[in-house]
Amino acid sequence: MSSRRTLILIAAALVGVIAAYALFTYVGGIEDEANDNAERVEIFKIVQDIPKGMFGDEAFLQGYIEQDVIAKEYRPATAITSESQIEGLVAISDLPANQVVVSNQFVSQAESLSTFSSLLKNNEVAITISVDQIRGVAGLLVPGDFVNMLVTTEEVTEEGTPVPNAGEVAYTNPARYLYQKVQILAVGQTRKLEPGETADTNADGTPAAAATSGLITFVVPADAAQRIASIDGAGFYLTLVAKDYQPEALGPLDTSEVLPAEDSGRLTPYGPDGRPES
Repeated sequence: MSSRRTLILIAAALVGVIAAYALFTYVGGIEDEANDNAERVEIFKIVQDIPKGMFGDEAFLQGYIEQDVIAKEYRPATAITSESQIEGLVAISDLPANQVVVSNQFVSQAESLSTFSSLLKNNEVAITISVDQIRGVAGLLVPGDFVNMLVTTEEVTEEGTPVPNAGEVAYTNPARYLYQKVQILAVGQTRKLEPGETADTNADGTPAAAATSGLITFVVPADAAQRIASIDGAGFYLTLVAKDYQPEALGPLDTSEVLPAEDSGRLTPYGPDGRPES
């Protein structure tokens, strides 16, 4: 009885092996047929992450790029067809593995250098002002931030003379908004990074060049630069705003008004109830 059961188990196992082999052969045949019907073409594929600035010929030499084949319909139109096409060129950004090498991923060294002028779009210009830490948000500003630009002036009469008894007035240097939500292009010589770029860092991970300068460069239309240049540099005052800040018109300050904290309808900068919790 035991021998018969053993024979049955062996037979069942053989049937299973035969069925599995038949299924594998069938599936393999379908794949082969599909591949036969699709025209295969040679491409160059990135097999190891290529760092920004690596030369194309160096990437080939060190095995970062290898030859492969794919269906013709999936080959990009700009795919390179020979190593010589990127010889002497450098990777324009970090290139991750498992992608086809295309011509615009490698450029000349001159083209790979990011310039300030390349950050200006739509006929924009760059203009720089100097502010101390009090007027420049304590040095917390970084390239890419948005700020409101206020200008302060001494209160004067209609004839242009200082207001008599100005010491009795709280607002002795009324500020007005020149522009709202102005984008910072650079702080000192640290510029705004483009998509895909990473900041240079020291070995400990800290920024290689901390943006602590009081020189703030903005990117603005030409007519806005003209107005900014017409303001006494000592009169600027910057306030940091969120990226989703919505500008709205704010008129000149009424220097004769009751101070907010003396008005039960205001009391705080956020209204009588204070700043709402997030």
